[in-house]
Formats: sequence, C-alpha cells, structure tokens
Amino acid sequence: MDSSVWDKALKILQYDPNIDLVTYESILSKMTVAHCDDVQLVLEARDEYSLSIVKNQKLSKTVENAIKTVTDGKSCVVNFILKGDSNALNSTVIAAKKADTEARSKVTTSTGLNGEYTFANFVVGDCNRFAHASAVSVATKPGQKQRNPFFLWGNSGLGKTHLMKAIGNAIIEQHPEKKVIYTTCEAFTNAFIATINTNKYTDFRNKYRTVDVLLIDDIQFLIGKEGVQTEFFNTFESLIEAGKQIVITCDKAPSNLTSLDNRLTSRFQDGIMFDVQPPDFETRKAIFLSKLENENFTLSDEIIDYVCENVTTNIRQLNGAFNTISSYVSLANGELTLEDVQKIIIPIVNPNKKKFLTPEMVINSVSHYYDLTPDKLTSKLRSADISRARNVAMFICRDYLELKYEKIGQIFGGRKHTTVMHGCENVDEDKELKKVAEEIMKNIT
Repeated sequence: MDSSVWDKALKILQYDPNIDLVTYESILSKMTVAHCDDVQLVLEARDEYSLSIVKNQKLSKTVENAIKTVTDGKSCVVNFILKGDSNALNSTVIAAKKADTEARSKVTTSTGLNGEYTFANFVVGDCNRFAHASAVSVATKPGQKQRNPFFLWGNSGLGKTHLMKAIGNAIIEQHPEKKVIYTTCEAFTNAFIATINTNKYTDFRNKYRTVDVLLIDDIQFLIGKEGVQTEFFNTFESLIEAGKQIVITCDKAPSNLTSLDNRLTSRFQDGIMFDVQPPDFETRKAIFLSKLENENFTLSDEIIDYVCENVTTNIRQLNGAFNTISSYVSLANGELTLEDVQKIIIPIVNPNKKKFLTPEMVINSVSHYYDLTPDKLTSKLRSADISRARNVAMFICRDYLELKYEKIGQIFGGRKHTTVMHGCENVDEDKELKKVAEEIMKNIT
C-alpha cells in the first residue's frame, strides 16, 4: 500500500453525506501521510483540535471505510498523530507491527495457514492458468454453488497445495469475518480417531462444521477408511447445505477414486474440477527467474535454460535444483559454469533427450510394439487393441513430450481434450500399460 491511498480516500470522503463541508475542508483535507506500509496508515493532524475531532469514533470509522474501499477491501489500521510528534509516530508504528505479528500468529494457529502461499507469488502458466483464475474467483466470492466444491487434482509437486492455501489466505484478507480452516486429510483422520477414543464428537464436529471455508489436502487418504469417509461425507453435506466453501486437492480425478465411497466421488464432481498439469518450459523458467530475483543473484542464460529444460517433473524438483545451485553459488563466489551446474544437479535430473523426440517417432514406435500400422492410431477405429495402443501413445506424448491435451488431440485424428485426458488416465491407472510406455520410451531414447 502506498501513500496515494489517502488522496483517493479523500475523494470519497469529500462526497460522504456524514461529513460536513467544514470538517472536510478545514481538517481532513489538511491531513498528510506520516507513515504507510502494508499494516497501517498513519495520518498527521495539523493541530490538537483537528486531532481530537478526527479521533472521534464515528469519524475515524468513516475514514477507515473510505481507505478500505480504495484498497479493494484490504484490512488496514488507521492511526492519527499530531504533526511533528516523532515519538508518537515511532510508538504507533511499533505497536501496530507488534499487533499485526500477534494477529498473524493467532491466524496461523487457528487456521492452519501461514502467509507463505499467496496468489502474488504463484507463477501462472498455460499448465495452471484456468485453475488459478478459478481459484481467485473462489477466494473473491466463496460459497458460490457453481464453484463448490472446488476440486484440484494432479501429481505431487505441481502447485495444488499452493493454490489451495492462496485461496485461504486471500479469503482471510478479503473477508476477515469468515472462519477458515486448512487441514490435510491425514490430520482430519487422526483427529477423528482421537475423537473416537475420547468420545468428544461434539467438539470435533463444531470445529469442522461451523467453518465458512474448509480446505482439505490429499483427499485420497480417505481410501480404505470407511468410518472416516462417513464422517467426512456428513461434514461435507453440512457445509454445502449451509452455503460454505469447500476446497479439495487430490492426486487423481474424482472419477478415478474407485475405492472411495460413491457418495463422495459424485459430490466432488458436482462443483468445479481442474487438472493441474506439469509446468511447461516457459512456466518453469518464470518460476526459476522469480527465485533468482528473490535471492538477488544471477546466472547465465545458458545455465538457466539448461536447468529449466532438464528439470521437468514438478515444481518441487525445480526448487531442489535451485536450492542446490544457490548453495554452490555462495561457495564459488558466484562463479559457476554450465559444466559445474551439470555436475551439481546430476542426482536431480536426467539429460533431456526427449526434447529431440517428435510425436511421429512416438506413433511409429508404439505401432511397431503393438504390430499395427501407424495410421490406425490416428484413425477413428476403436477396437480394443487399437485403443490400447493409442492410449499409450497419447500418454507418452503427454508425460514425455509434455504436450497439452488439445495438441495431442489434434495429432491423433482431431480428438477432444476430454477423450485424450481419459485415455491418459487409463494408462495412469494400469501398471502394465505404464510399464509398456516406459519400455517403449527406453527403446526410443
């Protein structure tokens, strides 16, 4: 927040029917900004009389509301001091920062969140653009029926938890009156087991069924736990009926949670679902550059491109590569060559041989493996053997060539995004088919 917010707020106060013209012109318009940060705004009054007037509870509240309006609802403490009173300024700034620290500590304890994960530090790319946009929408207007529940799924380390926690932090900032809880499914399960042992069901249900927003991570952990599934289903139903927001992450799409209670999987599909894909090269590079900027050191374009081309699995792996390199940068006084980096991150990456592959090479290799002609994989034929081979080829294009579902659909005869996604999911769920895909890739490379 910058000092211009006061100028913007004055334009609102000028036309506020609760403020007379004399008060505005002789007091409010004469006030200046003494201090401004993300926590508070300190305004200076030119004399004792003006200070006593503006500190009136009703007028000070009106000023706070005007500032809240120009900052899009962001919570901000407004304090008033006498112009030139440096002692009052210092004590006010220190007290506000202390209060903010204590408040954040309480929020972290009660919600399970901290301020580390926000929309501001989430790097948006083609792999997560729509998921991010919908997450922002959920945070702005939590509880809307068409986005409830909000279900994010995909492999580990792709940013699902970051988006979930960003939703929670944004809601706390924009809607401080709402009660938000973040928990993992494992923690929810352990808490329920403890409840069974202590027989304190009322306390447990009061905690999870009286919230405005429930964020629950790794819902697949419910598989095989029938009693916990029933309790979560009842919690889910209670919150949805009350118009409360639920956000869920999982490593699979709801339709693939075949071992979970059908009542739950059908409810999960009643809101909005997003598949968070592995980051493409551009997104990986944007993340890496952001980290370099935050740590305030530089690397050559050659090194950056090498890392981002070869560390492809997930964002956690990219973070690991960055942390490893940054440690060596401090030891080497910033003088790292590409050869140094290649040696340093050998345990993290494999050389990106797949970047030289083409979809045609994949189709030819899969066709050869299944003793089919390549044209059958891109045809409209749907026999079991052709569909199986086609699914394997599409899976390789997705996981090894990092192509988007739409692009894969174009390659394989103009198939729809959902058709390609379903075909890849079939391979994901079949260990034998995944082994075939790995064997074919070994043969290619």
